[in-house]
Amino acid sequence: MDRSSLECFVALAEELHFHRAAERCHISQPAMSQQIRKLERQLGLRLAHRTKRTVSLTPAGEVFAVEARKTLRQMDVAAELALRTARGEIGQLTVGVTSPALYVVFPEVAARFRERLPKVGLVVRELTTAEQERALMHGDIDVGLVHPPLEESALATEQIGRTAFQLALPDGHELAERDEVRLSDLEGEPVVIFPRQIAPHLYDTVLLLCQNAGFSLKIAMEAHPAQSIIGLVASGVGLGFIASRTQRLARDGVQYRPISGPRPYLSIGVAYHADSSAPATRAFVAAAHVAGRDMQ
Repeated sequence: MDRSSLECFVALAEELHFHRAAERCHISQPAMSQQIRKLERQLGLRLAHRTKRTVSLTPAGEVFAVEARKTLRQMDVAAELALRTARGEIGQLTVGVTSPALYVVFPEVAARFRERLPKVGLVVRELTTAEQERALMHGDIDVGLVHPPLEESALATEQIGRTAFQLALPDGHELAERDEVRLSDLEGEPVVIFPRQIAPHLYDTVLLLCQNAGFSLKIAMEAHPAQSIIGLVASGVGLGFIASRTQRLARDGVQYRPISGPRPYLSIGVAYHADSSAPATRAFVAAAHVAGRDMQ
């Protein structure tokens, strides 16, 4: 039972005239008669009574006409939804976001994405960069905000921005009396830092910068997200690395100072499968680049 047969029958049901119904469907009258007979054979029942001068629907035809109109409308809706989904205008996008990116840049990316595609929902999963690599390769997420570099060659990664780390200091600490702090000032100080699995390359970079400054970082505790690090600083566990001004949460007993000289930066990139051409993914990547410019 195809669409053309249903359209022909609905036209006949509304016109009750084979010639007018045929003109409406842009086919010949014999072709119209063939469509109706084919439909009746498929259903195994009579849909219309025909005489040389009149056409009337059978009771079964009256019921079928109502349902046929509904079916045609639903087919139109299905086709429109499919087209809009293919164009990226509706649907949903599953996004992976690291814990730092969730606070530093994701809200701005989401806002700009909604401006572009307001009817596409975002499903957000907090994942480490390594977890996002696996999720992208398995198709569990569509796009991610990560900390480059990535290892999978099948994935495309574009850096969208970076921001310098700062230090969270407890009130009364001698370094809090300075306007800026150098990494070398941290020698012998207990420090709270994010776990290595959050961003392995960045974690190693922090340790290397400290070694280049002439000392080994004394890690008192690893913690995330930023709220946990700040809470531990306030409790006197140690000094804390904070990724950006966005993570500088107001809390009694904690002050923040920029790091001068060589310092670590939090780099954030947008990652997606290199073969992806989905409009929603492209829109998210574009939104990420715009939001990332504000990180500089």
